[in-house]
Amino acid sequence: MFIPGFTVWYSVQNLDRSLAFYTEKLGFELLYHNPEWGMAMVKTNTENCVIGFSEAETVVPSTSSTVFDVENIDTTVHKLQQQGVAFAGEIETITDFVKLATFSDPDGHSLMLSQQLTEL
Repeated sequence: MFIPGFTVWYSVQNLDRSLAFYTEKLGFELLYHNPEWGMAMVKTNTENCVIGFSEAETVVPSTSSTVFDVENIDTTVHKLQQQGVAFAGEIETITDFVKLATFSDPDGHSLMLSQQLTEL
């Protein structure tokens, strides 16, 4: 019934600003961009995961985090901070399980980095 993969879809106020954030700061690949329709999609580094965007006059930021796994959260947070990405607080560690770091995109949608500390 289901096939592997998923798409996260966000409403954004400024499509170009969002695309710059997701491609230049996070390093995701542009898959589709139709400025006339105010729509775009990027391919993340997670297999079969894409993020879609629709321009909207009013945006209600998603408070449910989209979580991206990273090999080394300390290195990744440092690199993103150097590119101007602001994190909400410090890296949180859940002993023997996971390290987490929360940040937002330009429209306030919640994003999170995750480094597994144990085998799942």
